[in-house]
Amino acid sequence: MKKNTRRQRKGSITTFRFVLFTGTAITFVLILLIVILGDQQFGPVHKVILEGVGPLQKTMASISNSLHSVKKNYIDLLTVREEKERLWQELQECRTKAYANRGAVALNARLRKLLDFKESSNQPTITAQIIGKDPSLWFRSVIIDRGSSDGVRKGMPVVTGEGIVGQVYASSTDYSKVLLAIAPSSAIDVLLQGSRIRGILKGTGKNLYQLEYILKTAEVFVGDRVVTAGYGGMFPTGLPVGIVSKVTRNRRGMFLEIEVVPAVDFRTLENLLVIEREKKNFE
Repeated sequence: MKKNTRRQRKGSITTFRFVLFTGTAITFVLILLIVILGDQQFGPVHKVILEGVGPLQKTMASISNSLHSVKKNYIDLLTVREEKERLWQELQECRTKAYANRGAVALNARLRKLLDFKESSNQPTITAQIIGKDPSLWFRSVIIDRGSSDGVRKGMPVVTGEGIVGQVYASSTDYSKVLLAIAPSSAIDVLLQGSRIRGILKGTGKNLYQLEYILKTAEVFVGDRVVTAGYGGMFPTGLPVGIVSKVTRNRRGMFLEIEVVPAVDFRTLENLLVIEREKKNFE
């Protein structure tokens, strides 16, 4: 009996302790809720929570700011790249227009010189345009868009507003071939404009002439102008040919070695004039 009584007392004490602990815990929770939600004052509990949450919020805010900065920089980079591409495109368009304007100005200047020559020469001429070129060294020639139906015949001289270009050596109904004066197979009678000394101008295949058969006793200087002599009826007298660029007096031989820069830039030929002249066909 005594043992059963003791067991009942121990069970009652255990139950009482459990109830007391549970009640105390519930009371503490209620007090905490009242403190937090009741008076809404910044108390010790708030401070504890703030100290725990503050660093986390700071880290999250830092990450958020970093992401925002990266996003802003990325958007700015895309904007700058698009602006760069737009400006580059505009620059290319401006360059294209500038080149086109330069080409138009240059073409207008060449056509003006052709017109001036045509009006001042008092000779019948036929305007022509180059449509093809022969790049071979020995037989330098171009094809023009005028032929026998336009009055172009073999042997007619061809010029620009700057000077002589060559002569027609073959002609079909609608097209003709012009042997350029710089071709190695070309030879033209010329004069030094100042001294009137006569020589033979030969092509070199490049944008350069050789003036031959000028005696060493002749006074020839760099800068002297060379013009057509007009002998044989090939070219009219006095057409510009070029300017002396180099004079060499070798110990051997009778003649000077003279280089002449053409008055015409054969690399940029486009529009030409064929001078209508009665002359023998050259072979």
